Amino acid sequence: MKQKKFRLLLLLVAMLGLCGCQMEVPDGKVDRHYVGVGEIEFIDASVEQEEGSDLAIYQTRIKNNSKHTIKGLTIEVELENGRHTTIVTQDTLQPNDISGWIRCVGPSSLQIDDLKMTRFTIKMVDDNYQETVVTYDVGRDFYTYNQLTKQEMIDPLVKVEEIEFVEATLLKKEDDEVVLQTYLRNNSDYNLQSVMYTFEDEDGETYTLYSPLEIESQHQSSLLTISSLPSTNWDDYQFKSVNYTYLDQETLVHMMYDVRLKQYFIK
Repeated sequence: MKQKKFRLLLLLVAMLGLCGCQMEVPDGKVDRHYVGVGEIEFIDASVEQEEGSDLAIYQTRIKNNSKHTIKGLTIEVELENGRHTTIVTQDTLQPNDISGWIRCVGPSSLQIDDLKMTRFTIKMVDDNYQETVVTYDVGRDFYTYNQLTKQEMIDPLVKVEEIEFVEATLLKKEDDEVVLQTYLRNNSDYNLQSVMYTFEDEDGETYTLYSPLEIESQHQSSLLTISSLPSTNWDDYQFKSVNYTYLDQETLVHMMYDVRLKQYFIK
């Protein structure tokens, strides 16, 4: 049964034009401790002409069909006439998770088969938060693995729960456009230099709420807004990450809180 599943995996990779999925490791066997490119699924991929221009846009969502957690993915792509583009997501994808929409320049032919994927770079993390970068060279059919320095468990001086949404409201205007309006209050003992929330709606569209100005300790920001949201229901949105910078004496500390992993990382 396992052999049949592996043959099916190779077939799926061939259909994507990846020329096979055999990992080259010292013992000559497939190393299943890491994410393989055959476990990356492209959901609802298409190429369309951008309205009002001659530019072709490729769009897709990525599904993680592996048993590992992915913390980011970059695919280098060769187009016609020597042009290149990249398919990139920074979403954290646990097993069976699907990314938000990814968009990049596509082939002018509007044919998906004219995207030639040349290199995959996948950052994965295990249960102990050990990060490994998996690189797959399509032309050589060759994998390399680079285990990064293990990040220590971080207990930041400013926690995300100390950043408070004040008077947050989803308003529907007369033209049915939905707008988020809110203030951010800094309830910590340190000055925030910037804050950015990333979230997505039920259709996988990604949005950012950004405060670029300093928010002093025990103070709140100016009014922040996001336009063109699809829904006035808070349950239709899911936060993905919080990036923020605070001042510890004379040192700037750049933090990222991964909502899915419930873990802090130094940026």
